[in-house]
Amino acid sequence: MTVLYDNRQRAKRARFSIVTAVVWSIGWFYWASVLWTGGTRPLAVAIVVIIGFLPMVALHFYGNVYVVRIVRDGDMADISTLGLIGHRTVRVPLSAILEIAKPEATGMTIRVAGRRTPFLLDLQAEYSDMNAITALGDRNAALGS
Repeated sequence: MTVLYDNRQRAKRARFSIVTAVVWSIGWFYWASVLWTGGTRPLAVAIVVIIGFLPMVALHFYGNVYVVRIVRDGDMADISTLGLIGHRTVRVPLSAILEIAKPEATGMTIRVAGRRTPFLLDLQAEYSDMNAITALGDRNAALGS
């Protein structure tokens, strides 16, 4: 097993943002309940509820694509993404990696077959072996030749 990418310290900050969004949403839900019991129009209450849900939904999707760690184990790659309490690990065969986008300003993406959204890698990670990560997308490296 070879660690190709490790970003746990920055993941703690991102997790804090998710927790903050949950607390913020709870405040909006409380406000919606106060408005509802106070006789406010249902449309206004619905708007407040939607505003409460938006950050939680957005950060849920962000957590599913934000990569915390990549470990190569033979012809498989374990990609760990951000979770609220712990990391979620997806085991992907190297042949399923379709594309690794070239690094842009602060990040790069990894497209995997069977996923609608690509994984996002932060280039400011504590440890990253960019040569090995880009080699994951190379078909010859994936086939072991």
